[in-house]
Amino acid sequence: MMIIVIPLLLALAVSTLAANVHRRPPRAEHVVRQENNPDPTVGGSPDGGWQSMPQVTDATAYPNWTLNDSGAMLPVYQTTGLIPNEVTRAVIVLPGKPRDCWYYWNAMNNALYLANYQNSSISRSQISIMAPCFWTQVDVDAGAAQADVLIWGMTTWISGHENVGPTGVSDYSSFKALDALIEHYMNKSVYPKLKTVVLAGHSAGGQTVQRYAGLRQTTKNDDRLHFWVANPGSLMWLSADRPYPNASCSGVDDYKYGLAGDFPAYGGQLDRDSILSLYNSRIVNYAWGTVILFTIRLGNIFADQNASIQQADNGNGDTRCEAETQGSTHYTRGQNFVSMVNATFGWPANVTVDWVEGVSHDNVGMMESAEGLDKIVPSFLNQIEFSCGVL
Repeated sequence: MMIIVIPLLLALAVSTLAANVHRRPPRAEHVVRQENNPDPTVGGSPDGGWQSMPQVTDATAYPNWTLNDSGAMLPVYQTTGLIPNEVTRAVIVLPGKPRDCWYYWNAMNNALYLANYQNSSISRSQISIMAPCFWTQVDVDAGAAQADVLIWGMTTWISGHENVGPTGVSDYSSFKALDALIEHYMNKSVYPKLKTVVLAGHSAGGQTVQRYAGLRQTTKNDDRLHFWVANPGSLMWLSADRPYPNASCSGVDDYKYGLAGDFPAYGGQLDRDSILSLYNSRIVNYAWGTVILFTIRLGNIFADQNASIQQADNGNGDTRCEAETQGSTHYTRGQNFVSMVNATFGWPANVTVDWVEGVSHDNVGMMESAEGLDKIVPSFLNQIEFSCGVL
């Protein structure tokens, strides 16, 4: 069917829509910086498997980092050339659902370049960045993962479940791997001046950080361990009720969406009360971007082109019914979660939440925001003021 486009009406429609576009306002922290390394490129795909661990500027790739005496190995990227006894802060940044550990290491490193450029008192030589790689069988088949490293199901690493390989290593939770990485940095014989470890995650990585903060059983070094949870697609809900109940959704309060039960082996000895006691005492920093984006298709204006305009919509994230009882988007789930914590427990003393204006579901924007940098690197803001608080 032929579509007749009247130029005057089309121009008027585009003009009207464009006038209502929520444009990202200029932010003081988005300025020309000393260095910004391009994203590494790598063959393969999340579904078909990654073909290699690409080289990343400023980082060393360790394809088989040994976690502990069990011989379990996990690939990681770590900052190159630091002197361990000068390191005062470590940032362990988790990948998103695509398992793109190299990308997240580079994004965090660029955020650190920006922080250093804006505040010269921040020394890059004192901050170590590590990015673990949670591979799956498709990554072994495609070539990125060696045959002797830990692998999980496609998304089971996000919720702390046990590994599915290699042969000879079993019952190894992705959360147990995080225990080992954190303990590596907390070892005073290796890092005598280290003050803080930040476990940081955005989107699926944010889900992992939030759930790990609840199920981590040891309280050792809690005063030096910070959790940064940015734009998670769903949350481990702390109360049994939900803002949008759905009687037809079974197991809505089971882990990973709640605390009624069905925990992985890593948290098998825990229950709601013990998890709440641990979780609400920890240093947890939540962050949600307030801009929501979606695309309006105007149709085939030309044979090989589509016009699109961005408006405000944050995206659904997790679309399972358990997640939808928490809200319809990342942002509304965050708002509902904060309201639930306030109403049920009162706001914990060591917990903050940032509503980051001008940023959507964007890991770079969240990391490079003033709020993000303030939580990730020490003493970033000094006398810079920003909006931080709870609803």
